[in-house]
Amino acid sequence: MADNPEPIRSLMLPVADHNLLVPSTVVAEVIGHAPPERDANGPGWLLGRVAWRGQQVPCVAFEALDGGTPPTAGARARTVVLKAVGGRQGMPYIALRTGGIPRLVNVDREGVEPLDDGPAPTGVSQAVLAHGEPALVPDLDTIEAWTLKAMRG
Repeated sequence: MADNPEPIRSLMLPVADHNLLVPSTVVAEVIGHAPPERDANGPGWLLGRVAWRGQQVPCVAFEALDGGTPPTAGARARTVVLKAVGGRQGMPYIALRTGGIPRLVNVDREGVEPLDDGPAPTGVSQAVLAHGEPALVPDLDTIEAWTLKAMRG
């Protein structure tokens, strides 16, 4: 009998023209979007810091990692607070601004296939089809490293 592991509960995070696919185990909380406290010296993709549970969490506009301009946050925008995966001192969480409300999906091995659309965009680990829906798997470790470096100047 074939080993059939349980599906991984994940979230599809809408950003610009894409969905980011992240496992729900790294999601600490989805909160309403409030404008972050901006650091004038930071790069454009680092929106600033958002207040969350008594902490100031760096907030990233994924769409702007490649040097583009962050889109304006609309009425459906949310902030997704993620548990940092890199284990870096002083950064237990990082936040991503989404363009809409994230949705829960169950992903299993048979339902995900890699897309070969050329080089992956900045901040992306892999482009995939998740049950027929295109999605980007963010490279959270790299995004965290860039964010920590930008925050330290």
